[in-house]
Amino acid sequence: MPLPRKKDEGGSGAPVLNILSAHVKLVDVEEHIEPYTATRKSDGAEFTLDPGFKCTVEVIDDNRDGSDNGTKFFETFKYKQDSESGQWFNKENSKLGQLTNVAKPRYFEDDTIAELGSEDLEGFEMLCRIKPKKNPNTGAVIGSTIDWETMQPLPQGKPVAAVAQDLGDPEDDFDDIPF
Repeated sequence: MPLPRKKDEGGSGAPVLNILSAHVKLVDVEEHIEPYTATRKSDGAEFTLDPGFKCTVEVIDDNRDGSDNGTKFFETFKYKQDSESGQWFNKENSKLGQLTNVAKPRYFEDDTIAELGSEDLEGFEMLCRIKPKKNPNTGAVIGSTIDWETMQPLPQGKPVAAVAQDLGDPEDDFDDIPF
């Protein structure tokens, strides 16, 4: 006799989304430039977290039936630490680096572009894939996360169609041609 099945109920209460191309907005953006301590509400456990940006992601348009529009989840974009110096930095080939490239194009190529701050990301909108987030130790699905390799800017406005002009009868243009 086969063993009974048990559905994984999750546990975090966070929404689990799988959207190939979502229009999202970042809100409630906070930046931490040093490692910081966070306390888990459920049991009071404290954790030291890497510096970075933490925010709420709101799905503006799921580009499907709209059933996930308005859904919110938490996201972090972390600084990376240099193994030799111990300094924290915004690394180009990372989740934060990709977000920076979308929010501030050419940021890593042009030193005159101002540093990325929470004011740059508050209300920032982009396109990206949202996928289920898994606990790295257990593999259990615990919510949703942005697939950093898919982040891209919103498309620029579509060109306005040319206004049709009354050019008269096209046959009149050929009256002057001698045959």
